[in-house]
Amino acid sequence: QNRPAPTTGPLPAEPAPGRDPAKLLTALPPAERAAWVAGFIETHGLTEAFRLLGVCTVPWPEVLGQAVVDALEIARDSGSYPWSFSGVMGLAERSLDPAHADRLELLTAIREEPEDSSPGATGYWSEAFQRLVSTLRIRAALHAELNAAELSG
Repeated sequence: QNRPAPTTGPLPAEPAPGRDPAKLLTALPPAERAAWVAGFIETHGLTEAFRLLGVCTVPWPEVLGQAVVDALEIARDSGSYPWSFSGVMGLAERSLDPAHADRLELLTAIREEPEDSSPGATGYWSEAFQRLVSTLRIRAALHAELNAAELSG
């Protein structure tokens, strides 16, 4: 796939007035915006992506959902704590396509904690991914029920 490559470095904590990259992204069509944000995440990770994710259409297109799931897995494997990414996890609960639940289920397993990781991080990540999977499955069930009601009504 050809995705526009992000050409900026990390986003400043407080953008200059009128120079908020998230607002600029709203000028792009939704699919192009999602592809750009996915490329940004693949290049820079999730730390600077929260505001950018917030301007993407919901549910996130496959390319963006995949980039977020990959980045969460990388963050887990790096040994950091999941609450460093709580904003992104909250957005993921509301914005990921529920079809990602099966892949995320694999990330709920508690693995051996790497020596250089934060103490207890592996267990915390497992719990965070369990919550995310549960939320996605509830959303899928609600969607199925609503669709069934529309078809029968």
